[in-house]
Amino acid sequence: MQLKELEDHELVTKTIYAVVPPKVEYSLTDFGKTLIPVISALGYWGDQNEARLRQLILKRLGNND
Repeated sequence: MQLKELEDHELVTKTIYAVVPPKVEYSLTDFGKTLIPVISALGYWGDQNEARLRQLILKRLGNND
């Protein structure tokens, strides 16, 4: 998703500072923070399956030569 879409879905908020050079900060909203356990679970899954995923990726790269 683009940052604008994340804003539209109220997952992040954007703060614009009137300084030179321009400065913009994005922060998770409370609603956005509800995704942290989901992202954490995906990360855990990736860690648990890293060897298999690496093997599959290397196999695919080998087939593209």
